[in-house]
Amino acid sequence: MGKIIQKSLLALSTALLPFAASSEVLTYTESTNSNTEMAIGYPVPIPVDSMMAINGFRSYDSLKAHHQGLALLHPEMSSIKVGDTANGREILAYQFGDTNNTDADGLTEPAFLVNGTIHAREWQSPEVVTELIEQLMERKADQGMVQYLLENTNIVILPVLNIDGFLQTQRNPVNVTNSPGTNANSSANDKFAQPRDGRMRRKNMPNVDEVLATENDRLNGVDLNRNSKHFFGVQPGNSDPLSLLYGGTNPFSEPETQALLEAAKLAPESRLRFYQDTHSFSRVLFVPQPNNSRLNAITQNIATRFQNTTISQGANYFPVIDQVGSGIATTADYFAYEYFIPTWTLEIEPPQGFQGEPNGGAFYGGTGASHSGFIAPDSAIARIRDQLAPAQLLMFYHQAGPAYVKSVRIADENDQLVYAADWQTNGNSRSLSVSTDQVLSGGQQYRLWVQFSKPMRWRSGGNIVQYPGQSVTLAPTISLTGTANGSSFNRAIATSNNDWQNQAGGELQGFATYLDDAILVNFTVPSNVNVSSASGNTNFDLNLNVQDFAGLSLDANPASPVDWANGAWTGYQNTNGASGDIGGTDASYSIKVANSSLTLSNSANDSGSGGGGGAISWWLLLALTGFRLARKKN
Repeated sequence: MGKIIQKSLLALSTALLPFAASSEVLTYTESTNSNTEMAIGYPVPIPVDSMMAINGFRSYDSLKAHHQGLALLHPEMSSIKVGDTANGREILAYQFGDTNNTDADGLTEPAFLVNGTIHAREWQSPEVVTELIEQLMERKADQGMVQYLLENTNIVILPVLNIDGFLQTQRNPVNVTNSPGTNANSSANDKFAQPRDGRMRRKNMPNVDEVLATENDRLNGVDLNRNSKHFFGVQPGNSDPLSLLYGGTNPFSEPETQALLEAAKLAPESRLRFYQDTHSFSRVLFVPQPNNSRLNAITQNIATRFQNTTISQGANYFPVIDQVGSGIATTADYFAYEYFIPTWTLEIEPPQGFQGEPNGGAFYGGTGASHSGFIAPDSAIARIRDQLAPAQLLMFYHQAGPAYVKSVRIADENDQLVYAADWQTNGNSRSLSVSTDQVLSGGQQYRLWVQFSKPMRWRSGGNIVQYPGQSVTLAPTISLTGTANGSSFNRAIATSNNDWQNQAGGELQGFATYLDDAILVNFTVPSNVNVSSASGNTNFDLNLNVQDFAGLSLDANPASPVDWANGAWTGYQNTNGASGDIGGTDASYSIKVANSSLTLSNSANDSGSGGGGGAISWWLLLALTGFRLARKKN
């Protein structure tokens, strides 16, 4: 079904100009129509020289200077040349992260790749990708999500791949060629029945000069998004050099797509966990689906999370899922099938007539003229940038992997440490080191501090809230379980959102490394657990179940670090110890409790719940015992 919709979009995008053309060069206008003019219904955007984000579209030179300036200013951002265009212009990728390629545990970092502006006329793309770059740098010291990403992952962003074509569109922001043979009676399948050069250039520019008046090269070039390895040449027109969909002589024949492969090496490819190719227009995600059920389930899950975040921002970027095993040689197809990672083609607004929305430029109150969806008004782009940034960042956070419990601390009412456990990473495994393991007393109050491996909560105005568009259980779930007198027991520990720590302080005081990477809970050890002997100790298991703000549950067994291979998580275990993609409750921590502090009974375990319960407490038991002894002496 996905490909049927995608082909329908392509048919719409190659629709006829709505008038007979007597000239080969047309001019876009706000309101005037003629044989040489086309009204789009709002001011035609002109590229602006500005280093700052504006209510409009920046020139390529300004975007490049801005990117380079940020790279010079921020050590977390590096500018790397990955190739040259067909006309000899350098192609730059930007790498984001700290100075090493390892995370906080010394493991090789996961990586993400975002490509922009593979089709020249899609001006929304470089602006949206630049906003992502800006947010990474503006929030690099947020002590939360972005700082965590920069310190524990490797992000590679290529803002403008098709530089030659993009510059051609910006040299001719109001002019477009109406190719020879185009007229109002042309067939929708006529390869000449579409604007091709100037503002509407899609392809790159080998053997193409930069003079719009030159007629014989207007149809030349390669569709860089049909120049990939998987499904190369499967579409009609892929082998026709004059087609809008011409895929080149062979896969990756173009210097631009070779540059994209070089950018992937910065990850490197073996560490990739997510790829996005950033396009316009349609306001959808086109999602490849290889023959890998686990990968497809994960991809569809995060695509829905992406959609929900955009809905919360006032848009709806819904996933269009490909048929399993199908493709059309897009770059998203390539990375999905080559490396088995979640990928998609993000098509930025305006909508393409889906879900009752006006088509193309009509979405902005324009005329809906052919191809006007590629010409979003200046007034829309700032909103578009802001709407998409949260969803893109959430994908990085999710694909960084699930959290695990790093440390557990328990202290008594006198702030004396009675239990301390830490997971220590050694190569590709972890071991639990318990450095303090004293006996706890039933009925006594303690403080529990748990550190996780990533920031776990999102805040707005200082308050714990859902990440935009998401829905997870905000309070942690904690319990003490065990076996006494042959029966199992389970005591929940009351928790709330306030247990998350957003003040520095470390163990038993605040967060460890990032905001909300730790919880601090007061609890009382149960005294109403029935045991059959007053000698020895009873072991309570501490159980911890938490979702991060992207909906990933804990790795229930931190002994095997989570990674990614063959399209799914590895080392990610659920509550029952089974490997998979869902996680669960971590019950790795055994707490010793003195039996003498518990209620002695030969009866079955009572059903009371909570810390302390309704049975007699240990100090009251001792008091009553002392009272009985005193009576005997008297």
